[in-house]
Amino acid sequence: MRRITKVAVQGVVASVGLTTCLVVGASPAQAAVYDCKASFNGEDNMAVAHCYGGFGRYRVKSKCDSPTYPYSITIYGPWVSRSSGQSHPPASLVDGDRYNCHITSASTFV
Repeated sequence: MRRITKVAVQGVVASVGLTTCLVVGASPAQAAVYDCKASFNGEDNMAVAHCYGGFGRYRVKSKCDSPTYPYSITIYGPWVSRSSGQSHPPASLVDGDRYNCHITSASTFV
């Protein structure tokens, strides 16, 4: 009888541990932003992204080419959050000069 109780207790402890891992490890649901626009200005060497609908987080993603070496890198602006009903969306901005490269494209990363 003692062995059956020990096995039962181990099973309960294992299932509680698994449930805790599932609850703690779960990420919160994230709402989607939409109507996003990204652009870059070659003269200023800057890229910017805005999302005009929905709510959630986004940032600008840019391709940046080296002026002296034959390579390209991907650079990202900071994460920004848009609230529901916000009339002026926040801008995520990245400067290619900071990375010593020239921005050649921009997109929105959600």
